[in-house]
Amino acid sequence: MLDYELSLKNSWNVVKENIVTFIVGLLIAVIGSILIVTIAPLVYGFTSMAVKGARGEAIEIGDVFEGFKKENIIRSWTFMIIYLIIVGVLGQIASILSTIVGILFMFTMPLLVIKEGLSGIEAITESVEIVKTAPVESIIVYVITLVLNMIGIFLLGIGVLITAPISAVFLAYATFEMAE
Repeated sequence: MLDYELSLKNSWNVVKENIVTFIVGLLIAVIGSILIVTIAPLVYGFTSMAVKGARGEAIEIGDVFEGFKKENIIRSWTFMIIYLIIVGVLGQIASILSTIVGILFMFTMPLLVIKEGLSGIEAITESVEIVKTAPVESIIVYVITLVLNMIGIFLLGIGVLITAPISAVFLAYATFEMAE
């Protein structure tokens, strides 16, 4: 069984003893990854530094370029392509599912406040019914609240102090109208 505490302690000791090497290696990997085609080999190289450190071997800044050896470029990019495809597909599925759930559940909290005594399950059920009854209007309400809050986030996050209350009141108005 993994001894987490010992592994963290040993990891800290390796990094502490090689702090400059790791920092420079990480900076090379991050800055070099701007070129995109260098991402996989540089991640491989930085990981190589970590593995050498865990083995107790000497680490050098040049180790970050280990991924550029012919066989390592192919291996690292094979992994990266598979990883990105899987993450991309799963990310899109998760995004679609979370949007659907967001739309179906968006009236739940206002309903809980408006209709005292309503249980959480009953409010969810009623919210879903509102969406089923008025799907286009529900999607429009969702998009408007989403856009309002995105605007707030784009304004250095501070704008949310204004857009979040506007969204909440807008959603309350929409719930009053659509729950009737």
